[in-house]
Amino acid sequence: MPTNKKESIVFGICMCVIMVFFMGLLNISIHLGGFSLNSFKTALVAFPLTLLIAYILETFIIGKVNHILLAKFVRKDDSKNAYILFNCFFIVTMMSLVMTIIGGFLGGDNLQTIFTEFFIRWPRNFCAAFFLNILVAGPISRFVLKFMQIHYQKVEVTEEINEKETI
Repeated sequence: MPTNKKESIVFGICMCVIMVFFMGLLNISIHLGGFSLNSFKTALVAFPLTLLIAYILETFIIGKVNHILLAKFVRKDDSKNAYILFNCFFIVTMMSLVMTIIGGFLGGDNLQTIFTEFFIRWPRNFCAAFFLNILVAGPISRFVLKFMQIHYQKVEVTEEINEKETI
């Protein structure tokens, strides 16, 4: 897991990129009647704005609520997997709730349609996002983070060796 602010930003961006693109592609494909080149192109066009909205929400609102919930439900002596599972559950629950509504607006739905379709869209989005997070986005983001941490450890060791050689 991230150990500093820079790692948190990289991890958050990696998670957001994967989750936003694939959830957008899923919802656009459903809206357009199935996966097609048109749904893929539409997902690419919608991606930058949706990514910006999701990242801001996660960083400044939902992430803070998530930390409060994690502190209440996960103790320091709990396993890393318990932390990952609770973190995934809380983030996916909150983000899927909010992004289901925002996605409706971005897709051009009116307020009545958004709320009448909410109980169809949100459970589908929650399930898809939960499994996408657990099986794809989380492992890829943790791999990128681990790679980054190993790289910086090697750089630090090399710098220490160079300092000792100059002395």
